[in-house]
Amino acid sequence: MFSMEMKKSGLIAVIAACLIAACGSDHKGAKFDEKHVVLSLGVVSDVHINLGVPATSQKWEGALRQFSAKASQSDADGLDGVLVAGDLIDFPDNRLIAEFKRVYESVLDPEKVPMIYTVGNHDVPKYRWSETMVKDAEYLREALGDSYFRTDLDKEAGEGLECRHCVVGKYHVLSVTPDGTSPVVYSPEALEWIDGKLKEITSKDPSRYVIVITHPMLYDTVYGSLLGEADGIWKSSLPGYWATRELPEILSRYPQVVTFGGHLHFPLNDPRSIWQGGFTALGCASVRYMALEAGGYEYMAGQTVMKDKDDFSQGNLLQFDRRGNMRILRMDFYNEAVIGEPLVMSRPSRSGKHLEEYSFVRRKALNTPPSLSTMELSLRLAPVSEPAGFSVSFASGTDDEFVHHYLLSVSHDGEVVATKKILADFYKHPLPSGMKPSWTVDFGPESFPGPVEAGKYTVTLTAFDSWDAESEPVVKEITL
Repeated sequence: MFSMEMKKSGLIAVIAACLIAACGSDHKGAKFDEKHVVLSLGVVSDVHINLGVPATSQKWEGALRQFSAKASQSDADGLDGVLVAGDLIDFPDNRLIAEFKRVYESVLDPEKVPMIYTVGNHDVPKYRWSETMVKDAEYLREALGDSYFRTDLDKEAGEGLECRHCVVGKYHVLSVTPDGTSPVVYSPEALEWIDGKLKEITSKDPSRYVIVITHPMLYDTVYGSLLGEADGIWKSSLPGYWATRELPEILSRYPQVVTFGGHLHFPLNDPRSIWQGGFTALGCASVRYMALEAGGYEYMAGQTVMKDKDDFSQGNLLQFDRRGNMRILRMDFYNEAVIGEPLVMSRPSRSGKHLEEYSFVRRKALNTPPSLSTMELSLRLAPVSEPAGFSVSFASGTDDEFVHHYLLSVSHDGEVVATKKILADFYKHPLPSGMKPSWTVDFGPESFPGPVEAGKYTVTLTAFDSWDAESEPVVKEITL
């Protein structure tokens, strides 16, 4: 008789073997012709311009300059456009959108390099989309002026629904804005509009990607899209605030769709920042600051933000080659570098093969768990020479991608008396090789629910990767 764990392991192995056989054991994905790039678009979200925080303007300028420089390395005519998936500014104010515009025009000419946006919740009053969303967002159009809408093909939908249909370099860009916040919903007219536009565009040109931008994430797709709902850790006071359940069903009818969303600020370093199912979805992180899941990690400034959240600025450089293949360079503006390897997809095909490379099912099945090597415990004494706690030092784990976080648990007499979750520093480094080689974590009296009793304590260390695969634990004992 096999145990349940053995059966589970065997099933995973069978799935992985089948996927490898289907995709090829040396699966390398699509080929991108870097010598013949026909379109380069910068894609960002959550710029959050705020006159009281000068760094917001500086980060916006830095992102634009780095987009322009990077695009020019492979695209003969340089950057062709910039897409902003909402939250251009921190709150609705004409002075802020004027500053957003000033910074953009200090780097790029909107007549030559169009800026296409969708409306974020920070761009409207009370940080909430409502039935008055279209009217609430009129000031953005007025402040930016006609030169920012020259690529729009559907003026009526743009002004009446905040649904935009633009074309840049033969590629269609659709934007759609919610009119309800919790849950995030879109007007029936907007849903009908985007479905109709996608049907029209893909019927005429089924082998070309279509770009869709909207501020909220699409539920149960990329990293963060379950925040506050099904992640089982933190329940938001505003259910349905972070992701929409309305668009995925429509978009799944069109495998040519590639979507970009914001709102969450989750780092692009994580492999889950791209998802493929019936279509392709990507996160945009944030130009201004980082957030992540409410995982109960140490060193947090709030439930979803780290203390070093401002040491961060990211976005995507989206490119297409002459054959219609797509490449995404995840840009780390803060470190002026590209994150990891490019994300590359072949042009859309009727077989749907272009949706295989970054499917969560495939990558989870092929994933290998992290491993740990060493852990050392050091007794820490109080000034009166009585045991007051201890420190745990360990070498960083290894993984086929990187370790996402560590769990340290302390047991006494068979009962867990203290735990600490340590988020790895993957979000601070464009490449995993730059991550810190070791960690030291202190367990002082404040780490325990009551007085630290004398006796033996068991410390267990486990590493987890982004797919929740866990290492074999390392266990040590210490006597206090």
